[in-house]
Amino acid sequence: MFVRKELQQLMPCAHGGRLREIAEQKGLKEKEILDFSVNVNPYLPLDPKEIVSDALSRVAEYPDNRYNQFRESAARFTGVKKENIVPGNGSTEIIRLFAEAAITKGDIIAVPCPTFGEYEQQCRLFGAHMRYVKFSYLLDREYWHLNGSKAVFICNPNNPDGRLLSKEHVLEIVDYCKGKGILTVVDEAFIDLADPCQSVSRLVEKYENLLVMRSLTKCFAIPGFRLGFGIVNSKDAELLNMVRLTWNVDSVAAEVGAHYMDVAGPYLDVSRAYMRRERERLFEGISAIKGLRALPASANYFLLDVGGLGMTATEFTGKMLDQKILVRDCASFKMLGDTYVRLAVRTHEENEQLLKALKTVAESS
Repeated sequence: MFVRKELQQLMPCAHGGRLREIAEQKGLKEKEILDFSVNVNPYLPLDPKEIVSDALSRVAEYPDNRYNQFRESAARFTGVKKENIVPGNGSTEIIRLFAEAAITKGDIIAVPCPTFGEYEQQCRLFGAHMRYVKFSYLLDREYWHLNGSKAVFICNPNNPDGRLLSKEHVLEIVDYCKGKGILTVVDEAFIDLADPCQSVSRLVEKYENLLVMRSLTKCFAIPGFRLGFGIVNSKDAELLNMVRLTWNVDSVAAEVGAHYMDVAGPYLDVSRAYMRRERERLFEGISAIKGLRALPASANYFLLDVGGLGMTATEFTGKMLDQKILVRDCASFKMLGDTYVRLAVRTHEENEQLLKALKTVAESS
């Protein structure tokens, strides 16, 4: 009775990472299923025990809402100033914060599709209308499709297909949008596992219409710690830090995130090299299986078209689950079709198990 009309019309946003839920449905233990629906760093994770243990000694205190340590580490990590950083409970909270601060009822939001569903979900909460634009239009530099929009979201590398736009290409879009009065949100959640040199985060003071989002969930494989941050010009960062939820990041997560970013350099260098080798090897293995078509990607995940097997993504996902492999059904992504699934890149041994399961399902079709 008291809920706004915009909320009543929403549907749940689909995501991967439903391992526990699906294991319960199948009557299995979580460890019996390999989860390729979650695209986090496959390399040996950093050990947070010492940092967590130290941070636990301060859980009787409120977090320092200034988050100076976290913001300073994030600034060094991305090459900006502390004054540009807006801490978030995952980058999804930054999407919500942007929508809450910038969107009014009736605004048009351009979403290049297929892409991450939370952009639409969070913007609809505040009465926005969505304009679905083919991602290929951005690739072809047909930016006029964005005209009349209040804002546009660009996921780079894009989710679910792992396509990475160059820094120059993204800035070309940002510059075009600046001339049209369009706010530009660039989601770089996966860029540290692709090519951080393509980040546009250091340009936020030059482009007042630019907000960059980063996530620590993916590159450090810590989805249980909800950590991310926005990067924006210092004036707008001050405003967003004022209106974000007070104490929006718990003190343990903030200290773990700051530590991880401070020691990130060598770890992420090795992680990217490992992931790149495994992605290429996995791509070659899948390409050798009749009926499957893997799409080239620059991230730690890629799309797989299973239409050559005469199956829909939902049917294929079910058959893979029979092999105790969980993959992401991408039927929920707009402008993609119903024959695509997303595969994460995991460890060498786990990728071998994936290839074996893919062959089994393909041969049984």
